[in-house]
Amino acid sequence: MLTEDPSFYIENPSRTDDTMAPAGHSALYVLVPLSHQHPNIDWSKECDRYRQVALRQLAKLGVGDIEKRIRFERIVTPVEWESKVGIYRGATFNLAHNLGQMLHLRPQNRFEEFDGMYLVGGGTHPGSGLPVIFESARISARLLLEDLGQAA
Repeated sequence: MLTEDPSFYIENPSRTDDTMAPAGHSALYVLVPLSHQHPNIDWSKECDRYRQVALRQLAKLGVGDIEKRIRFERIVTPVEWESKVGIYRGATFNLAHNLGQMLHLRPQNRFEEFDGMYLVGGGTHPGSGLPVIFESARISARLLLEDLGQAA
């Protein structure tokens, strides 16, 4: 089920890097965290509709006339994340992107059910996003070295 009131992240990198867009233009990045591929969601039907939901969210911030100013856009759905990048079920945020699956509430890096098994990546502590995934790798490596009796 897709919410009609999603959270979102918006970035305008051209404000600090003028190579990101032609002179007099901006390059906006809008991220709307959504469900992975699920039988209840048909992205071939939902993509255009949900684009309008995202535009309405932007309008709430005062960016209500943005659609007529768009010169180029790229929309990536969970279908593309899976088919083009190989992310299982297009789940870029892994388990879920909610308060119950963030930071320390994500699965821990040392697998609790099996000795000698470690988890790493965006689906584990501390969470998704490239810098945080690198931190997950550092945590898992430190745990492994500790378990082997080696200095970290």
